[in-house]
Amino acid sequence: MKQIIQSLTKRSFPIIFILSLFCSAEAGSLKKPLSFQHVTPKEGLSSEMVYAIAVQGEEVWFGTYGGGATFYDKSKKVYKPYTTKGEPMDKADDGKSINWKNLLPYNHVSVIVPDVDRIWFGTYFYGFGGGGISYYDPQKSPPWKRFNTNDGRAKKVVSMAVDGEWVWVGSEKGLSLLDKKTEGWKFFYSTQDGLSGNFVNFILIQSDFIWMGTNGGISRFDKVKKTWKTYSQKEGLTETEIKSLVNVGKKMWAGGIGGAIFEYDAVTNRWKRIETTDSLKNGGIHSFTVTKEKVFICRDNGVSIYDLPTGQWESLTVSDGLLSNTVFCAAEDKNSIWFGTDKGVSRLILRE
Repeated sequence: MKQIIQSLTKRSFPIIFILSLFCSAEAGSLKKPLSFQHVTPKEGLSSEMVYAIAVQGEEVWFGTYGGGATFYDKSKKVYKPYTTKGEPMDKADDGKSINWKNLLPYNHVSVIVPDVDRIWFGTYFYGFGGGGISYYDPQKSPPWKRFNTNDGRAKKVVSMAVDGEWVWVGSEKGLSLLDKKTEGWKFFYSTQDGLSGNFVNFILIQSDFIWMGTNGGISRFDKVKKTWKTYSQKEGLTETEIKSLVNVGKKMWAGGIGGAIFEYDAVTNRWKRIETTDSLKNGGIHSFTVTKEKVFICRDNGVSIYDLPTGQWESLTVSDGLLSNTVFCAAEDKNSIWFGTDKGVSRLILRE
């Protein structure tokens, strides 16, 4: 188990970022001393290693390694775990671990994506008979829907993105497209079709294009022309494994596994490395989260924070109050930022 966790941490999941509509903290540096609330299994988290966080109103979902998904109702201050074993979890296991009841396809939740009427979950499976995606829709009975793995091509899921009536699903084998209306798989793309790498770490949706960060660079898919463009070293990427992509205002950033940040130049159709004064810049990047005033960069060695109005950099580490310096993901709430780490969740309170 220890070797699996170490391998998983090195690979890391590209955690989906939440672009909140709420106002964020005031421009400038965070006011210290900082105020944190920590959530661990002691408080109700189903597992301490948290790879994904999604916020919808008074609801917060945490995707964990081995513990499925944990639901937190902020108004009631109640935590509830959801796993492969049903709702509520079966008191007695029938011994048929492959024939899971419903809910999640597997308990390693790598991605959580809010949709208009549901929440999508992507899982990463080691072995046979599980993995893939499902959704939770509280208006349906039963509320959970589990999907097949598209002939094994959407089994080890590491990224997802909703695009209107479509859901793009990235795995270690390529990119799958799901039709929400028919709830069936429509297309599959790999390096044979033009994808830069089959391990699709992140998916970013734009009106005309789908951008993907992969283990082989960045791919851009033209939704109208159905054509592919690959960006690698000759297009300015000094790191070819890209873990995350994000829109920062009218700009687009990409984060590399080695810690580099790149910015896209639409005029030259190239990427350039951003040289920063960030004290944590050598830490590997897991994900970006953008708020109204700041960019939070989750790394192997803490959280880098870029203040958009001033251009200032600062950082968060265990010395500031984080549970761990290994930070996989972040999500903005109306008065806080949630950080998922390998030791639980740290919630930075921005204002009471």
